[in-house]
Amino acid sequence: MKKGFLKKNKIFSINLLYLLSLIPIIIFAFYKNGLVVYKAGELNLFLSLQYIVIPIIIVVLSYVFETYYYLTIKKDDDLNNVINSIVPYANVLCYLVCGPMNKLYITIPILVVLDVALKFFEQKVTINRVALYKCLIFLVLMALSMNTNQNYYEYTLKSQVDNPGSLFLGMGIGEIGTTSTLFAIVGYLVLLFNKYYKKEIPIICFVSYLLVGLLLYFAGVVSFNGLLINTFNSGFVFAIVFVATLSTATPVVKSGKIIYSLLIGIVSAIFINLVKFNLGIYITILVLGLVSPLLNKIKLSIG
Repeated sequence: MKKGFLKKNKIFSINLLYLLSLIPIIIFAFYKNGLVVYKAGELNLFLSLQYIVIPIIIVVLSYVFETYYYLTIKKDDDLNNVINSIVPYANVLCYLVCGPMNKLYITIPILVVLDVALKFFEQKVTINRVALYKCLIFLVLMALSMNTNQNYYEYTLKSQVDNPGSLFLGMGIGEIGTTSTLFAIVGYLVLLFNKYYKKEIPIICFVSYLLVGLLLYFAGVVSFNGLLINTFNSGFVFAIVFVATLSTATPVVKSGKIIYSLLIGIVSAIFINLVKFNLGIYITILVLGLVSPLLNKIKLSIG
């Protein structure tokens, strides 16, 4: 890398910081779904390494695809679009929202098809590609009766973790990278060093979620312990820190960001605590991403 490369390519530096924020998540995913399962004798050492190796491969191949697209298809000799692409980061997020017993022969082809398809629509509509991918993969795996968030060891157990403290650390059943609220917070702290990261979105999402959750608690709909379990075992914090903040599908004006965040928090609280449907988080993010241009216009009336 040439001297001064990062200083000259500021957007690449920002995207690099996004990827760095995922390192704690990926390391924990390797520990929980790889090492623990390997020690339990349910997975060999080679396969346990997939949770670190696959994200690296996804980043490399994403840059290869972006290079091919812009140089060969778009006939653009300027590599700035490749260097500044958010696709590698988004694609790693797509992998992290898959179940631990990830069916690569299904999930990766869908990711590739989605990448290609979005090249034709990304300039026309604001699509949150991670939320869209999560919804698509959920529907496909459900149709094939292959949808599970258990890892290879959890699949053999008759009980699951229901202690809020353990769930906060990430030892509950969930997608590859979404179970740990602790490491999602660590990732958020890393992203605070990025001045372009929309740091207010996770805060507003969480506060509005918490307020609705407390209303449900005082209404006797859910116990306080149940509220903690639902929150820490739903992947909500991961979703609001990493997925809901994707710059390509979020409002840019202050009023739009506030409404966007409030709606995610409120609707997610209902989905998680009442409907018990965690996918609702991603459906909400997807829909609100699509209408984010309309949310931007609300500035005209209240901004």
